[in-house]
Amino acid sequence: MFDVYSFPLLTSKFCTLLRKTLRELSTLAESDEFSHLQLGRRPIDLDTIGLGWITDLLFHMFIQPISLHLFATTEKLVDDAVGASDSTPLLDWRQCYVAGYSSNPKGSKGVTRHRLVPHTDDAEVTLNCCLGEETFEGGNVEFYGLRGSAEEGELVGKVHRPNVGTALIHSGRHLHAVSDVSAGDRYAFIVWARSWDRLRSNTCPCCWMNRRQDTTCICGKRWN
Repeated sequence: MFDVYSFPLLTSKFCTLLRKTLRELSTLAESDEFSHLQLGRRPIDLDTIGLGWITDLLFHMFIQPISLHLFATTEKLVDDAVGASDSTPLLDWRQCYVAGYSSNPKGSKGVTRHRLVPHTDDAEVTLNCCLGEETFEGGNVEFYGLRGSAEEGELVGKVHRPNVGTALIHSGRHLHAVSDVSAGDRYAFIVWARSWDRLRSNTCPCCWMNRRQDTTCICGKRWN
C-alpha cells in the first residue's frame, strides 16, 4: 500500500497507563469545577494535559528522521534542486491527541464516536498508534488513496484490528477511515506533523492536498 508504513512503537504497559490516565481525566472533567475543560467530549490534546513532552520525543526521534526517507519527495518536503542538505527541518510543527472509539460511546470514558468516515488530515505526515484496549473488536484502519491521485476514493488497503503499540505512519493527504468498533473500546494516539518553513512557506496546503491548479482557493490572487 503506497505511502503507508507500520512499526512497533509503544509498549503495552505504556499504552495501558496512558489509557488509564485519560479515563481518569475524563472522570475528573465531569465535576462542576473542571467541566469547562470538556475533557472526554472531544479528542484529548496531550499539550493540554501536560504530556507534550511525549509528543516531542516521538516527533524528534521517529517522525522527523523517518519522514526524511519516506516522504521527503512524495510530499514535496524538499526542493528537488536543493534536496534535504540544508539545516531547515523537513517538519517543524506537531500536534498530538488521543481519539477514542467504542461500540457504546455514551457509556465509555474518553470516547466520542464508534467510527470515522474517510477524511484527510491537515498535516503533511500523520502517525497513528493503537493504544488498545486489548479486547476491542473492529476498528480497522482503511485507506482510500491519496487525495488528487487516480486512486482517490477507492479502497486500496486496510489494517485489520491494529495491534496495541503498533504505529502507522502515512501521508496526511491519504484518505483514511476507521470502521465500526463492534465490541470494547479502541484508543488511537495521533500525531500530526507539518512543514511550515518548507512546503507551507510557498504552497497553500489545501491546494497541494487537492492538486488545485486554478485560483478558486481563498489564498489565490482572485481573493487577495
